[in-house]
Amino acid sequence: MDLQTPLQEFGLTDKETAVYLALLPLDSVTVQELSKKLPYPRTTVYNTLTYLSEKGLVNKIVKRGITYFSAVAPDRLKDKLQEKQRLIESILPELSELKKQTRKSSTVELYEGLKGVYSILSDVFKIKQQTYYFGNYKKSLELLKHLPGHARTMRLERNIPAKIVIDPTDEDVFKTKKYKQFTEMRFLKSLESFPAMIFIYGTKVAMYTTQGDIVGVIIDNKEMSQAMKIVFELYWMQAKP
Repeated sequence: MDLQTPLQEFGLTDKETAVYLALLPLDSVTVQELSKKLPYPRTTVYNTLTYLSEKGLVNKIVKRGITYFSAVAPDRLKDKLQEKQRLIESILPELSELKKQTRKSSTVELYEGLKGVYSILSDVFKIKQQTYYFGNYKKSLELLKHLPGHARTMRLERNIPAKIVIDPTDEDVFKTKKYKQFTEMRFLKSLESFPAMIFIYGTKVAMYTTQGDIVGVIIDNKEMSQAMKIVFELYWMQAKP
């Protein structure tokens, strides 16, 4: 299993990741001992250990004038993430106010790749409000398989009502009581060749491609939202339950 990429996504540099992984299976060791397991100079290893210590991921102890290092338990990574989340949540109101102060009447935000798709879905289903979307659902599902599990369920988890037009698809979730409670759905065969998913919510329109290079956009513009709502209703009238 690739351990380096998740640690780098967590916020560690390449060197910090390599040093942490080399240190993890060891007991307390000196810089000299650890350096033998790494392709870096001793001074680089020492500096990296110092940075990891400042981040709370490495313990440092001095015995008889010799400094020893050991990796903290991996659970500490989860604790650090929770600390970061609490910190960000504490300043979100202020950040939102700053965004409002500089916000123009319309905004366009571009996204790329699977992370972009996840960011778009998180924005679409952030607030409980009536949502409309249409597009190639089967192709979209192929993308969602590569995202965290709740990417597919966040709408229902937040009780967000939706009116949907998609290509003919038979999913078990469509038959559940909760899905029926919060969903109006119709099917349109011509959407099987439609290369995107499009969402209308509030004053925003969001979309992402479902094949080829994965790109997406969120447009915050009242007129654009109204126009796409008309397009949605045209699809809705053509579609069948």
